[in-house]
Order: sequence, then C-alpha cells, then structure tokens
Amino acid sequence: MHGSAAAIPHQTLRRMFSTRTDWDLRPSPLYSLLQQKRARGEEVLDLTESNPTKCGFIHSSSALIDSGSLQRSVLYEPDPQGLLSARQAIADWYKHQSINVDPGRIVLASSTSEAYSFLFRLLCNVGDVVAVPKPSYPLFEYLAHLNDILCQQYRLAYDGEWHIDLSSVDDALSSNAETLILVHPNNPTGSFVKKDERDRVVSEALARNIPIIVDEVFSAFSFLDDARCAESFAGTSSTLTFTINGLSKLLGLPQMKLAWIVVSGPDEECEKAVQRLEVIADTYLSVGTLVQQALSRLLNDTEAMTGKILARTKNNYEFLRTACTAGSSATLFRCEGAWNAILRLPEKKSDEEWAREILQSAGVLTHPGHLFDIEMKSCIVLSLLPEQRVFSEGVTKILTLIGQAGENVTGDRLSSG
Repeated sequence: MHGSAAAIPHQTLRRMFSTRTDWDLRPSPLYSLLQQKRARGEEVLDLTESNPTKCGFIHSSSALIDSGSLQRSVLYEPDPQGLLSARQAIADWYKHQSINVDPGRIVLASSTSEAYSFLFRLLCNVGDVVAVPKPSYPLFEYLAHLNDILCQQYRLAYDGEWHIDLSSVDDALSSNAETLILVHPNNPTGSFVKKDERDRVVSEALARNIPIIVDEVFSAFSFLDDARCAESFAGTSSTLTFTINGLSKLLGLPQMKLAWIVVSGPDEECEKAVQRLEVIADTYLSVGTLVQQALSRLLNDTEAMTGKILARTKNNYEFLRTACTAGSSATLFRCEGAWNAILRLPEKKSDEEWAREILQSAGVLTHPGHLFDIEMKSCIVLSLLPEQRVFSEGVTKILTLIGQAGENVTGDRLSSG
C-alpha cells in the first residue's frame, strides 16, 4: 500500500470538482418514466418541446448562408464586439421598429446564456445578488451559480392577468441586489412588462444606481395588441440598461449561435460598460464568423419565420383556451405571448404527480410547474410550439384524463385566458 491513495489521510485528499457544479444529477421520477416508455417504443406526445427545428420550422440551407457569406468568412478578422456589419444589421433591425441603437453599443455573444454570463461578470463580484422574476425559467439559478453569484426573487402576481409585484421588486432591490433582470415577455407566464411597471422599475433602479438586464428573446411573439405593453428597452436612456435578444427565438435558429447585448443609458456609463464588455468578449471570441457575415441577410427577412412561429403558438393557445372554457376542470392562465402556457389542474394531486399521471396514462409529456417556480398548486406548463396535430391531440388527452378522474378544481378559481 506504500505510496497509494489509501495511505494518504482522508482530510488531505484534494477535492476533484468545484462546489458550483455540485448538482443532484439523478434523473427525476418523471424523466425515468419517460425513458422507460421510450425504451418500450411507446408513443409520447411531447408538449415540452421548445426547439423550433424539431417542431417543423426548418430553413433551407440556401436561405441561411449564401456563397458570399461563405467566401467572406474564409478570412478571420475577429472584432471582440462582433463584426461591424453584423452590429449594423442589428441596429437596422431595431430602426425598423423606430428604435435608434448605436452599433458601437452592441456586443455579440454566441447565445443569450453567454450574454448573461458576460453581464454577470461585468456587474457582479463573487457572492453578489441579482434580482430575478418568479415564476421564470430555471436558467437563472444555474447561470448565477456558475458565475458565483446569488439570485433574489421578486414575484409576478396573478389576478386574472400577470403583473409585477412592485413591492417585492422594492424588497429585492433593497437587499443589496447589484442588478435587476426583467423578462419581456416572461417565460412561462407570457406576460409583457407594462408601461407603468417599466416606469416604476426604471425609476427605482435609477434611484439606487442599479443597472437593468432585459431579456427580450420572445418580444416578437405577442398574441395581443395591447397599448399598455412597454416597447423594447433597447431605447432606454435614463438608467444603464442591457437588452438581450438573438436568433434562437426570433428566427427559430438556435443552431446558428448568435445573440446580442444592446447597451443603453447615460453616455458615460455606456462607454465604460462597452469597454469592459469588449475585454470580456475578447477573452472568448465565441461567435462564428459565418453567421456574422450572414446576419444582415437573416435579419432582413425576420417576418417570414417569426410570422410562422407566431401563427403556430397563437393558434395552439386559442385551441387550449377554447378547450378550457368548455366545462373543463382545468384552468388556463391568461397568456399575452411567447411560447408557453400554464394550466392549473385539480389540486388533489401535486404538479409532479399530475405530470407523471399524464405521462403514464395519457402518454403526454408536460412540465410540472415547480420547475418554473410557480407558486400556485397543481400547475403544468405546456409548450405552444409543437405542430398543431400533436398539440391538440395532447391537450385533448390531458383534459379527457382529468374529466375521467371526475375531479374539480378546489380553492380560488382563476380567470381563464
């Protein structure tokens, strides 16, 4: 045993992995059930799918990359912020929305996740706190931990429609938060930030000298023409603001790996932020040249693909809304846009129990609401992106299963969407 690890006192053994990756990686009961059903060859209708390329939204290769982009991409001349031609294409895209954006205040990243990491590195020290919405997608917790910071949640409240609980925002900002994240529209609630909410939040952030990060990846997917909804934050001038968007949702092109950060606000603060972001981006240079060269062409025709995706998600939401108003025991939360919808089921089962029962008995995969930190009991989250046949069949099976159970929603009845 001489010289072996067994001879070394236990306390002197070096830890192999960092604590920031100390996750529970065991499969959940729901995932284990899914794997069993697929191993047996059983059909599963997947109402969690959010990958547009798996939902029938396929671009032809010629529509994505032309020969000119291929030729120009042969020469590698990296710019830490991203090629000027790409940043100009983004500025032109905003100009079509009557928003003036300086290409010099745009920074490219390979994904919105990377954009968040850039911003967390820019704005936070180890152990700092960022204010994030609840409900929301679980990405924030993972990104925060990987960047050695913490999340402080503020609430989205529901009273027939979703709105920001501004008192909880005040609480979050008062707890030494270094930045505030808004998701506009939110995922999974599908609720847009309203103008009065924007004005209050911006005012509070300005008073505390706190920058704002605004995730607008679903902004093009609005089901309603609501004058109360705030426009893009990319035009914000009063306080330092970082607006995130990208090709993944806008054009249904997650595989193209391009997102961007628009820096807006007071000139001096913007200049300092861009200088620092340039160094951060220069450390990685992660965005491919080819997609940057093609960006002008891609953004020149966003309406075609965005329109197709919006039509799909809106039609699926309308089907779900109609189905839930026909004497169903399920209640649909009002949704203003984006790609998900929240359904509240009878409270006799938890959200996890309902998700497993729906998968086991109906062969339909859904998300239990706790994955998105939904406070209300017995909620499931459905993706609105699947093809209409899959979606309508899946929803019908869910509602049939609930009806056969002979149960009714207990507790507070929510207004349908």
